[in-house]
Amino acid sequence: MDVEWKRRFCIVGIVAGVYLGFRYLLPVSIPFLIGWGLAVWLHPLAVKVSKKTRVKKSVAGGFFMLLLLAAAGMLLWVGVDTLIGQMRAWLADLPALQTKFYQYVDQCCCAIEDTFGIARADSRRFILDNVGKMRRNFIQGISPKTIFQATDYLKGLISVVGAVIIAFISGVLFLKDLEDIRRTLRTYRFYQPWKRVLKGLRRTCVTYLKAQVLIMLAVAFASTLMLWLMKSPYFLLFGMGLGILDALPIIGTGLFLYPAMLIFFVKGQTGLAVWCLSMELVTTLVREFMEPRLLGDKLGVYPVVIMAAIYFGFIVFGIAGFILGPIALSLIYGIGKEWDIWD
Repeated sequence: MDVEWKRRFCIVGIVAGVYLGFRYLLPVSIPFLIGWGLAVWLHPLAVKVSKKTRVKKSVAGGFFMLLLLAAAGMLLWVGVDTLIGQMRAWLADLPALQTKFYQYVDQCCCAIEDTFGIARADSRRFILDNVGKMRRNFIQGISPKTIFQATDYLKGLISVVGAVIIAFISGVLFLKDLEDIRRTLRTYRFYQPWKRVLKGLRRTCVTYLKAQVLIMLAVAFASTLMLWLMKSPYFLLFGMGLGILDALPIIGTGLFLYPAMLIFFVKGQTGLAVWCLSMELVTTLVREFMEPRLLGDKLGVYPVVIMAAIYFGFIVFGIAGFILGPIALSLIYGIGKEWDIWD
């Protein structure tokens, strides 16, 4: 009985430790973790360049890190610029969209009157009154209090820039002393057990995250391509949005495509309705084709367990829980397995 109670306390301690670490320690450690990852990744290349050119490996590694940051910055700039352009075009087209919305409301009200016998004027008034309330609530929300919250976004931007700088500097410093740090860590007793835990965590999480990112990019690319073939002026904006929706558990691209298909069908635009259905089928086939090949049995857990981890991660950590949930599950399981808690 004493052994069983000790095991239960250990389980509670592991869960609490992982939660507290993810809640308070991880956010401040992210720049250093990124720096460590960059140092480990670029170390072989920096050593080769250093031997051939007699340049310090920290200098060579710093140069390659700058190239990566510049490439990532350019891609981000182009993507954000394209998205902002499409959002501006969408906002400029709002009057026309409002006219189309009123036309669609009239069509729906006519269909309701023919089907259920509810007067068209009554249903139209009900819909427009509720839309007006939503718009007034939104306008009231844009108060001086919410406007002053823009300073919080500025602080967030400064924090991101600072984190990038810290990641770069720490990456160069890690790269300079990487071999000495590894030799020092091997002298500690806790190194080997935690190395095995982190190795299992890396294998599981890298496999899962890599698969999800690749599937999301493939779905976003397929959606963007099909929207471009539809000659949609917002093909990139909506294509990326569909890729993100597909990555969210349970939700999927159907949250957007099925209502769009219904709207086009009611408006008599059967071709566009069929095209939306085709997009849903294509995105579903992309995920169903890629997921077994990228994941298969590599995770060693049932898919429903991963879904539960994502759900609880979202409840506990918010949006970041979609990633932190499976990582926390893998870490808890790995620690318990290393110290024979589950047996």
